[in-house]
Amino acid sequence: MNKVIKLILFSFGLLFLFGLIYRVGFYGIIEIITKAKLSFLFLGVLVYLILIFTRSLKWFLLVRIIGDGTKYRQFLPLYLVNSLMGNITPFKSGETITPFLFKKYLKIPVGQGFSIVILDRLFELIIFIIILVLAVFYTLNRGIQNSLILSIFQGILVALFLLLAILIILVASKRITLKIIKLFNFFRRYSLGKKILEFAEKELDAFYGILPLFKDKGIYKFMIPLTLLGWFFEILASYLVFSSVLPILFIDIATAQIIVMAATFVTFIPGGVGIAEIGVVYILGLFGYSLALAASGVLLVRLFLTSTLLISGLIGFLLVRERRDGLFKKGTG
Repeated sequence: MNKVIKLILFSFGLLFLFGLIYRVGFYGIIEIITKAKLSFLFLGVLVYLILIFTRSLKWFLLVRIIGDGTKYRQFLPLYLVNSLMGNITPFKSGETITPFLFKKYLKIPVGQGFSIVILDRLFELIIFIIILVLAVFYTLNRGIQNSLILSIFQGILVALFLLLAILIILVASKRITLKIIKLFNFFRRYSLGKKILEFAEKELDAFYGILPLFKDKGIYKFMIPLTLLGWFFEILASYLVFSSVLPILFIDIATAQIIVMAATFVTFIPGGVGIAEIGVVYILGLFGYSLALAASGVLLVRLFLTSTLLISGLIGFLLVRERRDGLFKKGTG
């Protein structure tokens, strides 16, 4: 049923996307896209690959703190799968499979694997909120007093701060987290519920056991700069793709992209398909850009950058499966 709901939501996203194309004009968009500067598209894809490398390096450095003997070539396919699953699922929920992949292929306990995911989300969220606030202030400074943007911003900011507070509590207080787990003790009367709660308590011990090591290693020294670089490369990749069809200010595409990312964060449409494109075109329209050029830009971003993500994720999946099959054959040989 879960897959059916996701398929329905994705279909709605596609309808929104097709609606945007119909509204702007299919043939006009095609004419603009055919004249796109290939050099900018190539640079955009290249920067996006650098983005993937930068964020994978951040995770790898965290993994190396736990598993000192882990090689980058062992880790990278797992990260590529994680990146793909995180970007095509609502709330990046697909990243929850990564700790289990770490356990299977890197021998890292699930709880310690979750510490990597949570710490990364914490740093990402803090920096994202700062950038989002700056983006909205820039929008207001441009003289655009748009009630829709303000209402979206207020709601999203509240949701992000709540999520941030939950992550901080989870990282900072084992006592509070365990108290929350105890609220579900009534599930222990059921066999499955008992197993789940015992598993959660066991992995939480592993999670909190590894946190002091991360603190001692001073992870903020590389987490902050690599997270900032990651956001810069993500915006730069989109800027370069847009520049292939539209002369645009870097700060304008950064503002539109960040505000729309915040909006799509709370939608359940996989990858924000349709919603992201409409949002960016709408905001760039407020900034005075041509709707046809803006729509062409977002479609090229979706085509080239999402394709890069999908291809890299597929490569990672194939490498992981090859390793799995190799381990299986070795174990049965």
